[in-house]
Order: sequence, then structure tokens, then C-alpha cells
Amino acid sequence: MGRVQAGHSHQGWYAVLCFFVSFVLWSWVLKALGVMLPTLQEQFVAQTWLVGWMIAIINAVSCVTGPALSVVPILTRALIGRSFPTNYGIAAGIGGSGAPIGLITAGPFAQLLLDTYGWRGALLILGGFALHLGVCGAILRSSSTDETETNSSYQPLSTDANEEPRVGSSSAEEKGNLKQSSYNTFKDPLKSMVKHIGISVCFQVSFWFTAVILILGRFVDDHWLIYYVSQAEAKGFSPYEAVTFTTAGGVGNVVSRIVFGFIVDRNLLNLRPALVLMIVLSSSALLIAPWLNTYWLMMAGSFVFCAGNGAIALLNDLYTRELLGTDLLVCAFAWMETLTAILGFSLGFYPGWMYDQSGSFDWAFFILGCISALSLVGLLMEWVLSRCKYQQTA
Repeated sequence: MGRVQAGHSHQGWYAVLCFFVSFVLWSWVLKALGVMLPTLQEQFVAQTWLVGWMIAIINAVSCVTGPALSVVPILTRALIGRSFPTNYGIAAGIGGSGAPIGLITAGPFAQLLLDTYGWRGALLILGGFALHLGVCGAILRSSSTDETETNSSYQPLSTDANEEPRVGSSSAEEKGNLKQSSYNTFKDPLKSMVKHIGISVCFQVSFWFTAVILILGRFVDDHWLIYYVSQAEAKGFSPYEAVTFTTAGGVGNVVSRIVFGFIVDRNLLNLRPALVLMIVLSSSALLIAPWLNTYWLMMAGSFVFCAGNGAIALLNDLYTRELLGTDLLVCAFAWMETLTAILGFSLGFYPGWMYDQSGSFDWAFFILGCISALSLVGLLMEWVLSRCKYQQTA
């Protein structure tokens, strides 16, 4: 029995490691493409919005079909939620800190590769690093349960000994039975398909409370990664100064994830007030972006935004598990990623388009701040419904 518990414990930490590595690689790929955006724009003689949109489409398609950038984080996040009934915040914070670690290292490393090998060589080297994700999958093992052992064998059909065959049934009954059989032929596969793809979770109201926060937060974060270096260069900063700002953001992100994971696990701060605080903080950093024009203000703005965004990602995972439970985490995260991909595919061009029209990214980032603030709608919806239920029961 002790060996089984130890195995489950190790699998939980293996999932944390896999989650960490997948987020490091995701940050490397997306941020490296953002660093290369001006170079790619010159190389292909294309407008900013078109190159930026192509990067957003790459990210969106990977969220839907990518076996590395989509499947691995979803499954490992769900496995962490099931493996850590306690200290979940700390485990999720450690695993999710792969994103800021990747952000800290991706900017300077991508700029170094770009200056040394060009954009083709840089992408080739980053692709080679991404191959190491397969090692993480090799250390994960599926736990054998009595249920899986039972389901692996054939089950006999139950028969009723007292049931007698009916003879001479009317033609009306035969037609009715035929219609019922045809109906069941389509109904049963449809119900099975709905069950296996987990779309039923989308019909739960509580799913949308947390989905709004994740979808809008991921949309804003992805476009910050894509366009921030270009925004800094448009303000007159050098490429190396621009990637220094993203490094400061990565430091804020990793600190906030670990600190808030510890705070929430120890019940030092309630989950929902912490979410509201971080959403307001993250949105404010983008809303004042048009007025951040000096080196230290840009550094502080990047630090505050990434710190708030990292805490939101962690707290929303805790929020999702609290609302939906551990059994629905895989389906919930998968559909959230799908909806995020649809939004990114549809609107990924607009920051670059606004730059092409106005010559500045300032108002594009201001709009991103407004979108980030809309995440408060999910928490407001839950508060209103809980108040209505309380008044009905009172």
C-alpha cells in the first residue's frame, strides 16, 4: 500500500515537471516569434498586422491540434489537480512557473540566436529544443484501477428467464419498434460522442465563470508576448533593451505564481478577492501603456503586468477546480483552450493593424487592457447568481 501511495506522489511531481517544461517551451516558441516579428516583416516585405496575425494563427492552431503545446499542458494540469488534494496551489505555481522562466530566457536567447544565425537558424535551434518534451511523457504512467481492469474484460448480457417471446404482434407495433430502433441507432452514438469529447461541461453555468477569465487572460497574454518587443522598439528602445523589459516581466511572473500559490494554500487570502485584485492590477498596467515612455517606467510596467497575469493564471486553475471538481478538469481546460484559439485566430491581427494605421502600439495595448478588465465579468456573474440563490433560500 505504501508503494502505491509513493507512486501516486511521484506521478504528481512528474506531472509538475512535465507541466513546467511544456510551459517553458511554449514561452520560448511564442516569445521568440515575437522577437523575430520585425525581422520577419522585413524578410517577407509584409505589413505588421499580417506577420503578427500569422504568429497568432500559429499559436491558435497549436492550441487546437498541437500535441505538444496543447495536449501536454491540459493533461498535466488535470493530473496535478487530481494528484494534489492539498497544496495544489504550490504545485500548480511551481509547474506554471515554466512560463515566466521561459519568458526570462526566451527574449535574450532568441535575440542572440537571431543575431548569430539569422531567423532560419534560430527557428531550427528552437525546434531542436522542443523535441526534449518527449522525455517528460516517458516518465508518466497511467495508474491501474479496479474499474479499468473490469472494463477490459467482456461483460455478459443479462437475460430474463421469465421473458417469453411475443408472437403475432400487430403491424403497428412492428412499425413503432422499427422507429424506436432507428432513433436509438442515432441517439446512442451521439450521446457517446458528446460524453467522450466532454462538450457537456460547456452547458454548465459555472464553466463560463472561469472560462471568461482564462480565455480573455490568455488572449491578452499571447498578444503581449507577440507585440511587446515591437512596441518597445517603436518607442525608440533598442532590441536588447526591449528583451530586458520582458526579462523583468518574467521575474514578476514567477514570483507572483509561487507567492500566491503559498498564500492561497495557507488561506491567508481568499481566492476571489485575490483574483479581482490581480485582474485590476494587470489591466491597469496595460491601460497606462501609452504614457510609459522611459526605461524604468517600461521596466515597471512589464513587471506589474506579468506579475498580475501570472497570478491570474494560477488562481484561475484553483478557481476552476473549486467550481467544476477534478473529474471535469480535462474537458474544461480543453474547451477553454479551443475557445481561446478561436478568439486568437479571429482577432490576432488587430494590434499590428492599429500600428500600421497609426504608427504606434499605444492604443492597441490600451484596448488589450480593456479586454483584460472584462475578465471581471465572470466573477460578477457568479456573485450575482449566488446572491439570487441566497435570497431565494432566505
